[in-house]
Amino acid sequence: MNVLLSRKDTIRFLILSELMVNPECNQRDIARKLSLTPQAISEHFKEMVNEGLINVVHKGYYEVTRKGEEWMSRNLIDLHLFSEELLKKIYSKTVVAIARGRIKEGDMVRYWFGDGFIFAERSSKGNGTSLTSAEDGEDVLIKPTGSFEPPEKGEVIVVKIPDVTEGGSRRVDLDAFRELVKSRPTSIVVAIGIEALVSCRKIRVEPIFFGAKEVCIEAAHHGSGVIVACTEGRVNDLLRSLIEEGLEFEIKELAI
Repeated sequence: MNVLLSRKDTIRFLILSELMVNPECNQRDIARKLSLTPQAISEHFKEMVNEGLINVVHKGYYEVTRKGEEWMSRNLIDLHLFSEELLKKIYSKTVVAIARGRIKEGDMVRYWFGDGFIFAERSSKGNGTSLTSAEDGEDVLIKPTGSFEPPEKGEVIVVKIPDVTEGGSRRVDLDAFRELVKSRPTSIVVAIGIEALVSCRKIRVEPIFFGAKEVCIEAAHHGSGVIVACTEGRVNDLLRSLIEEGLEFEIKELAI
């Protein structure tokens, strides 16, 4: 990490950066931008020419050599790894939320769990500070400054769907199923088993199908309501998993 520990290497890094980004700049331009005297910048250029990091194009103008590019590449990789690790440490203590209303960087905000997601809004008695600006509905980065209530477990409703040998989707009270889904507009709908998938599609709902059980469990742990249409032959396996996870559930019988 010499580029950060050595003033000489830091200035070299900045000079090479300027030459690579703007090849038409000269010594005087760079000296002005880096707040260095012409004499000081001239000494740096002389050393870099002698070491083969840059070549003279004509008086006052230079280009970065292959050796200079390799030097930059090594230091950029070091800086990237260093900054990436630092950002992980910083962001591990932050929260990403969905903005409710407009939020400006630096605003005090209140953030909370709702329907499986974290939301944030401006509040003079908040529990966090906004690190980014966001419009309503956008993602916003929050630095916690106060306590935060963990989410309550989400409501899980298991709708038993007859196996195909017992009539499958044809034996489901579709009107009752449709009303159940409509009564919980923020709940996600998952389907376990083909009969369950078809039943959902009959009420014009496209459920989560692949990985449905895992989605149900994760969503409920995050406070989201879940309606699980589950083929009877797979209900016991689902209930066993819910009990092991400490999740409460309600079973609905909608067969006709």
